[in-house]
Amino acid sequence: MPSRGARGLLALLAGIAALLQPVYAIDAKCSACVAVATQLQSALEAERPRNHLDMRGRLDSKGVRYGKLTDYKVSELRFVELRENLCDDVGDKFGLRDGSWTAGAKSAGKVAERKALRKELEGYCHRLVEAQEEHLQEALYAGTLENESVEELMCRAYAPRDCEGEPNGSEREDPNETVPERKEDLL
Repeated sequence: MPSRGARGLLALLAGIAALLQPVYAIDAKCSACVAVATQLQSALEAERPRNHLDMRGRLDSKGVRYGKLTDYKVSELRFVELRENLCDDVGDKFGLRDGSWTAGAKSAGKVAERKALRKELEGYCHRLVEAQEEHLQEALYAGTLENESVEELMCRAYAPRDCEGEPNGSEREDPNETVPERKEDLL
């Protein structure tokens, strides 16, 4: 039987380990995912056309430029700029009302409670975008992120557990239809 000091140390270590692990629980996970997807869709729609990225900085002895000319639509810079303030904007524009994250709504409760809910949504946004980063980047480069519903990709295809059992905006005809788990199944 461990001594009293050893049990206390084990309890302390268990408490620290629990605090260091990220908290993945969030109220209304599907509507939170939809809020993040809506914000990303808004960022895509607000994007203005940009010129190609000119990486031809070197000149040879005849004055000819060497380097790459990259299309902005498939550049990493575009992806980074889309993600830049995404989660901060989600926290500012969405609130938890009646068990659902709603645009333009203020969360109920005192200022501290509303701030905690905003941080909860921002944290969920960061985790969701980080988990789906490669899929979103591939979809952006392939052009499918602009042509399809961002909500459908993020919440149904890439994170189907978040909206499991929740109806989507375009109500499926077959209730037994399964949601594809990989991007390749969508193409």
